[in-house]
Amino acid sequence: MAGYTAGCDEVLNNADKLFSDMGIEHCKNRMPGEVSGGEAQRGAIARAMIKSPGILFADEPTGALNKKNSNEVLSLMDELNSKGQTIIMVTHDIASAAHGNRILYLEDGRIISCLTLPCYNSDLDKKEREERLSLRLSTQRW
Repeated sequence: MAGYTAGCDEVLNNADKLFSDMGIEHCKNRMPGEVSGGEAQRGAIARAMIKSPGILFADEPTGALNKKNSNEVLSLMDELNSKGQTIIMVTHDIASAAHGNRILYLEDGRIISCLTLPCYNSDLDKKEREERLSLRLSTQRW
């Protein structure tokens, strides 16, 4: 039983650190209906990161969020990626996709095109990144 307790302590410590890193430590004892959409989304990312997975899968991570909360979640994902976290994100949103450095275009379950961009590091190049994505989409006739 001692090994189980040690494992729990590690998970709880990781959870506390993740919640602190994400700025949602004030939410850890709240019910889901008592937090904002951005806080809930960051909580979901923390839950996915608890055991430090090699790859974080994110399916439309900003799909139900307003612009402010979307930016918070994307900034968090940028920070995780800059620390070495591999993130695979599925999205239809060009602004979200612009945060990636390798964008795969799928059609009917097949990769039809790939765009490689430098690592995302600031809003300074955000507009250019979105324009390159839009151009690639238009050449695919989407």
